[in-house]
Amino acid sequence: MPKNVIQHFEWTTRDADRLKAFFGEIFDWKFSQPMPDYTLIEGVGGIFPTHDENIPVGVTPYVTVADLEETEAKISAAGGVVFKSRQEVPGMGWFTLFGDPDGNMMAIWQSAPRPKPAPKPVAKKASKPKPKKAAPKKKKKR
Repeated sequence: MPKNVIQHFEWTTRDADRLKAFFGEIFDWKFSQPMPDYTLIEGVGGIFPTHDENIPVGVTPYVTVADLEETEAKISAAGGVVFKSRQEVPGMGWFTLFGDPDGNMMAIWQSAPRPKPAPKPVAKKASKPKPKKAAPKKKKKR
């Protein structure tokens, strides 16, 4: 599998309800609201409403990276602009919104470490019951 794959698409909009109605009617997509002001599109991505004039509206691909801060430094050094740095999605990870040199909006995503599962208890081997020693035979009297 290639590194740094696009794993999510997000529509940034000034009117989330309008986009939900539009995409729901055309594609029959299913929506949920896992947190306030965010609509999740099942199997596709999400709709993010914003009123921040510094954040352009449009479709934003999210690229998975191993290290958010390191990738932000590369973005800035290569001529990109970081709009929002290291925003947390509780329990899931962090993202950064940025623009490429042509002004296209993109995002990078770093997943939170997954908790290690608790070790499974080791089953004790069932020990075979020890055979009972036969009681000594009584000697018959003659």
